[in-house]
Amino acid sequence: MEYVVSARIAQLQVVDPGEIRRVQLALPDCVEIGGARYPLHDTMRPGTAFLTKPWGMRTDKYRRRMYTRSNSSWNEPGLLETFINHTHRPQADTSVWWQSEVADHWEETGKTLDIRVMVDDNRGVATVYENTMVCKNLNLRLEPDGDWEERRFVCVAFGTGITPFLSYIRYMVHHHWDQRGKERGRHMTLIASVRHERQLMLHQDLLGIAQQFPQHFQYVPVLTRSWPNDWPSLKGRIMQLNALSSGEEHVDLTPLLERVPDLSQSDLRICGSVAACRQLIQGLREQHICPRTVRTESW
Repeated sequence: MEYVVSARIAQLQVVDPGEIRRVQLALPDCVEIGGARYPLHDTMRPGTAFLTKPWGMRTDKYRRRMYTRSNSSWNEPGLLETFINHTHRPQADTSVWWQSEVADHWEETGKTLDIRVMVDDNRGVATVYENTMVCKNLNLRLEPDGDWEERRFVCVAFGTGITPFLSYIRYMVHHHWDQRGKERGRHMTLIASVRHERQLMLHQDLLGIAQQFPQHFQYVPVLTRSWPNDWPSLKGRIMQLNALSSGEEHVDLTPLLERVPDLSQSDLRICGSVAACRQLIQGLREQHICPRTVRTESW
């Protein structure tokens, strides 16, 4: 049996009008199931997703959707945050709704969305459901404590693919990014590639973290289509597609490698569209670059 709890839409913030919104859903402190009340514990691991049921504008009904969490349960328990984009696909349904005035009205009137939870009768608690409990090559669940601290992550995000990495960063800041010196590992380079400046998510926050913890975190925002005249970071795509005489495409990773030349000594994490992720993996293969580990999540 699947159990759900009603979550209030606490915030719908426009990042890029009609394209990207920051969504926050507030959970109650407890849930009643079968006449019994259970305290609701939020223990989601960074890089995992929760299940909710937004409205579908095309189908005119609730739809089941998984959304990767962008904040950390450790410092913001009970507040599920994610970033949702308009896919512009012909069959787009819920992605249209999230950008609409209908969703705004739901926020204003306090309408709720169902969030899936799991019940542990032995402990007498309910927990927020996570899409995966195991780290695999095709998901971005953060490695267990005692493991990730020794890694040097390079996280490449295309568009809203930054979402799981925001959860990583908040978790790491809260737990381990302190003034312990320059130990081996315990470092992340985040490369966030978007079309234009207003699509950068939590940009100022990330700049501040990079300034506060330079020994642990490097932030590389990338604008691919347009940028201000004084833009200080990367411009254009981090990989270039070159047509060969055979009709096939070669992926040139020079822009990426200029910023992270030690990629083969790093743990690579990639998130974004299927096409972008596949191109990056193809480029690694063509240039015989083998990072220590590679994990990818795409849609």
